[in-house]
Formats: sequence, structure tokens, C-alpha cells
Amino acid sequence: MKKGIALGLCLMGLTGGAARAQDPPSDAPTRVGRVDWKGPYFLLGLGVEGYTGKLAPNINPGPSYGVFVGYRANDYLGVELGYSGGVSGLSVADHASFFGTPDIVRNGGQAALTVGFTPTRLQPYVLGGIGFERYSVREGNFFRFFNDTGGYAPVGVGVRYKFNPNLTAEVRGSYSFLFGQDFAPTQSLGAGDGRYSGLLMIGGSY
Repeated sequence: MKKGIALGLCLMGLTGGAARAQDPPSDAPTRVGRVDWKGPYFLLGLGVEGYTGKLAPNINPGPSYGVFVGYRANDYLGVELGYSGGVSGLSVADHASFFGTPDIVRNGGQAALTVGFTPTRLQPYVLGGIGFERYSVREGNFFRFFNDTGGYAPVGVGVRYKFNPNLTAEVRGSYSFLFGQDFAPTQSLGAGDGRYSGLLMIGGSY
């Protein structure tokens, strides 16, 4: 009788040990390739921007830069506030000897909603928002362009990559629909008048 009880206890111990060996560790990821995008983040970016439509012949592409902070409520949906700026040379070839090389400096702020498509380490996303900006002409008062403040609506696509829980990098392309262009000689907006931008950004999430 005692031998039977001992044998039964031994079998139960072996069965329980095998079951525990098959259980995943408590810190194992729930899905292969999935990462956590939830939480606050910040980004610093450098790139290039230019203008389209009637603005393109008058304003040359130039460097662009930005700083963005945001918060993702989950792996997909986020909101962000950002500062962006750029410097673009003005096309004044016919008047270069008189005006020098004037340029227009843009400084703006925006709020945007971002939507990611996957919860994976490499995540594509889209964004849309609204902002305002200030245009300042340097090298004196160039008669064809003026200091001005206006609004715009940015839309864009991008892809972000998480190297580790804190370090991320992004490539983002966006197009801004301008509410007005009183800074330029052509003040009537056309269907294709706007600004494009491409940024390479690096930052952190927490």
C-alpha cells in the first residue's frame, strides 16, 4: 500500500514538473516581433522642404528642421505638438546685383494626430493636423515677398523603428495645404500650391 502511494506521488511530481517546463517565462513577449509603442515621446529632425504650384518658380528648396513631442494612448493612436522651421532662397536671378541673395525664413507650430498600422518594431503610420507659421524675409525688404503669418494643414506618411525600449528613428514625408500666401507675389491660392517636406528624425520614448 505504501509503495503504491509513493509511486502515485512520484508520478504526480513528474507530471507537474513537465507542465511547468512547458509554461513560457513570465517576461516572455506575448507575440513574436511585437513592441510597445504606448507612452510619451520626443523627436528631433533635419531634412529639406520646398514649394509647389505657383510658388515653386519663386522659392527654392532649402533645409528644414523640427522638434516634436507627443503621447501615444496605445500602440496605434497618438497626438503630438511640434515646432518646424525652414530656410528657402528666393529666385531673384534678374535682380541679384541689387538685392543680393534674399531668403525667406519660416517658423511654425502644429498639432497633429498620428495613426500607426502595426504594433511591430517597424511601424508605418499616417498623420494629419493643423498649424500656424510666420514668414520672415531676410536681406532687407525685397519688394516681391513680405513678412506674413498664416495657417496650414499638414498631412503625411512615415515609418518609425524602435531600436530598443527608449531609442527610436523615423523618416517622415508631409505636404502642407496653405490657408494663404500673402508673403508671396502670387496671393491667389491654386489647387497645387503648398509645401512639401521630408525629415529624418531620431528621439526617444518612455
